[in-house]
Amino acid sequence: MQATWEEPEKEWPVYGINNKEGVFFSHLQKGDEFNAPYKRIRRNWFFHNPTRSSVGSLGIVPEVPEDAITSPEYQVWRLRPGSTWEPEFVAALVRTAWFVKLVQVHRVGAVKQRLYVENLLAMPMPAVSKVIRHDAAEQRQAALLKLDRARRAAEIVKVEVEALILGTKKVSEL
Repeated sequence: MQATWEEPEKEWPVYGINNKEGVFFSHLQKGDEFNAPYKRIRRNWFFHNPTRSSVGSLGIVPEVPEDAITSPEYQVWRLRPGSTWEPEFVAALVRTAWFVKLVQVHRVGAVKQRLYVENLLAMPMPAVSKVIRHDAAEQRQAALLKLDRARRAAEIVKVEVEALILGTKKVSEL
């Protein structure tokens, strides 16, 4: 990846993470505005905020542009090639209450506890059959599709209500 400062006028897509949405598009930032090298991300990779992992700020990277990046403060990781665990299953796993509690046990640091990739690798993981992993991944995908449809429907309703309140359009025109 080319360093952001090597393209000072380019607007780079920067992604963040939280415990509500997971990985999300944050903003565009010009190359000359960066003061540290950011980390490249790709679809089905993961990243997390090492200081907020105990509340579930871990997530899978969705479809992102080729030049997508994230904060140098975040831990970026991916499953090893040939892993028996599917990215979608891991995405479902890291969002469970059980996993978040496991993270709390494996954080390190005296004052501000953090979770690094090395700590993730040290966590004991349950033996889960391929059928269950596949089923969980499919259920996660189905739930995400329903959530996306609901968000879009809510946005349409919001626009319609605003138009009705402002009197800019009749319901039949919407």
